[in-house]
Parts: sequence; C-alpha cells; structure tokens
Amino acid sequence: MSKKANGELHRAKTAEIVIVGAGPSGCMAAVSAAREGRNVLLLDANDKICRKVYATGNGRCNLTNLHMTMDCYHTGGGASLSAFFSRFSEKDLMRFWESQGVFLHDRQGYVYPRTDQAATIAEGFEKILRALPVTIELGKRVVLVRRSERKGASHFQIETSDGFSYMAESVILAGGGMAGPQYGCGEAIYRIASSMGHTVVKPLPALVPLLSDDRNLKASAGVRCDAAITLLVNDQSVCSERGELQMTEQGISGIPVFQLSAIAARALAQGTAVTASIDFAPDFDEKAWEKELARRLSENKNCMLSVYFLGLVNRKILDLVLKRRGMQAEMKASRLSQEALRGIMEDLRAFPIAIVGTGTFKQAQVTSGGVPLEEMDENLQSVRTPGLFMAGELVDVDGICGGYNLQWAMTSGWIAGKGAAKATQGSVQ
Repeated sequence: MSKKANGELHRAKTAEIVIVGAGPSGCMAAVSAAREGRNVLLLDANDKICRKVYATGNGRCNLTNLHMTMDCYHTGGGASLSAFFSRFSEKDLMRFWESQGVFLHDRQGYVYPRTDQAATIAEGFEKILRALPVTIELGKRVVLVRRSERKGASHFQIETSDGFSYMAESVILAGGGMAGPQYGCGEAIYRIASSMGHTVVKPLPALVPLLSDDRNLKASAGVRCDAAITLLVNDQSVCSERGELQMTEQGISGIPVFQLSAIAARALAQGTAVTASIDFAPDFDEKAWEKELARRLSENKNCMLSVYFLGLVNRKILDLVLKRRGMQAEMKASRLSQEALRGIMEDLRAFPIAIVGTGTFKQAQVTSGGVPLEEMDENLQSVRTPGLFMAGELVDVDGICGGYNLQWAMTSGWIAGKGAAKATQGSVQ
C-alpha cells in the first residue's frame, strides 16, 4: 500500500514493464515490448506523449537520415554503436512508419514524414499504442525507482511526485536528457540512474550555439554567410564543418556550429582551450586563392579598404576583420604595407574566435553525456541492476543534426523494449 497526497491509501498498480518517459525512445520501447506480448505501463510528466517531438526539425520532424555512419555520433565508448543500428537501422525505422500508413520522403538524405508535420509522428505513436496492451498515464513525474524483493522475486517499485506507486518486473528509463527543460526535461532521470548504481557522464548542451567573449563580434552580428569552420582544441584541429554560419554578438551559431558543439562542450568541460577558425571564403581552393591574392596586391591601392576588398565577403565580416586589427574600412589601402594587406586576406580564410562556452540547455537540441554504454549489455540492460534498461538521450550517445538523434532514440527504444520483454517472466501480480 502507498499514500496519496491527500492521505488516502491505495494499492500500488502493477505492470510487467514500466517505462519512464513517453518520448520517442519510450514510445518505441513500449511498442516493441507490447508486440512481444508484455503488458506495459508508460509514465510521463507531460500532458501528452512525445512533447518534445512537436518542436523537432522546425516542426517538420527530421526523423532519420539515409547517410547513416557511426562517425555521425559521439559517445564515450563501450559497446559498438554499429551493432545496435544493425538490429534496427534507418531502413527498419522507415519500414516501421510506412507499415503504419505514415509515409516519408527525403531531401538529400534527410527523412521527414510526407506531411512535413512533426505532429504526424507524435500522433502516429498514439494511434499505434492504443492498439497494444499499453497503458499511458500522463502528468506522472517519477521521483524514485528502487529494486526490492516481493514474494521471493525481485521487482521494481516506482514512485511519482503525486504519491502514486507502481510495481514492475522490469523498468526502462527513457526520460530524455536535460536539453529542452521547457518540454519537461531535467536532472531527475540522471538521479534515478545514479541511485541504481550507474555512472553519469556530465550532461552538457549539444547542437547549440558557441559563445565567445570577443567584443569585436558585435561588428558582424546578424550576418548569415556560407563558411567553413574548423574546431581547434589546444590549437590542434579536430573537426571541420561547412554551411550557413550565423554571427551573433555573443558568438557563432548555425548548423555547422551545432555539428561541432558537442565536441567543443566536452573540451570546455575539461578546461581545454577551444578555438573556432572560420574560413569566410570557402569556395576558393588554395591555388585560386593565391591567384586572387596576387591580383589584389597588384591593384591600384588609391581607394578605401571597403573598395579594395569589395566582393570577397559580406561588408560586416570585413569590418570585423579590420576591427580586430585596429583598422576601419574607410582607411586608404595605400596606407598599408603588402604584408598588412596579405594579413587581412589571410584573416578572411582563417579567422580565429576563442570559444568560452556554449548556449544553454534551453537552446540545445540534445544532451551530450549520460550513462556510459559500457554499463549496459547488448540489449541496453544495466550490468549493475538486472531488469533495468535504458534508452534514448539518457545514454551517453548524441548525434549531429540531421535526424540522427531521433534515429538513436527509436533504435535504442526498440532494442530496450525487446530486451525487457525477453527478460520479463510475468511474475508481477
């Protein structure tokens, strides 16, 4: 028996499998477990399932990608990611949805529902779950999970913040990460995993803007431009991305920045120096750039720098580069030496910005960090607490932009659900 908030006693509800979190990983876990004949109880603190899904892909829900390679993911190690995706791949995910009448289309490999509405995926899960032995209880914030002995067998007791208790033979933790607190995400799921004996790699914001304390950036705030960005950690190049860069007063943003942000966040958390080197003229190869440099240096310099460098980059980008050098666009090019003019050209190809932080969890699309894969088996079952499974953003796996994180959520949910169904003996009464 347990006690409600108003003091009334009631009997704990039971299910063979309780899933904490009704996001895409939790919903997929419920589907795969229920299809194996298990009765499932799905708990979520929000007022509807897949709350965060509605905002993904700018409301269109980029749910997977046809260019699926393991270097699109970051993880601290443990089991091979490819082994998980071989069991439930992007093609399996697409077949799953299309078998339910949710048709898909891709844009250069980025896969969306044909409706281009994220609600299609969230409502699709609702439709699928209604036809299965799955009970959904919303507005239930889980605050405690513990393992206990009952009638000679091990079971889990789950308690929610409103005083309700549940009993289950297996539990799947799929409560998301810390990215998106406005969608109910937070630290609680990590505390639960830790209480069950697990390590938690520090959660950090990922797919998020990068911040700098360089006051000169105000000169270029608001500019969007094609650029190539190389991330330097302790002055060593670690990765590069190209795409539309967004300049802000606080730093840099845009898809190529998001792709680098998880690596930057982890390096910063370790106290390592991080720099973003920006090429504002990425269409030039080295030979073409040297030819252009020679041509500019041979031109008549009896003009302002704004005219001398006209046509190379956005004027505000030129202002940024010149401001860093203590110059103004209205200066005559003839006042500068060949070396100084060459230096400005070089800055346009490799402009360093010191990175001192990242955006917040509210700005982040996903969480980097979580429970290490090495603390789980091939079915994502805890090696420390049998019967406990984990999936989705809680696990120390995060992907780049492009549908990779939703693919991991549903791949891991599918595997954890099947694993829990297999491990459950149906002994809960």
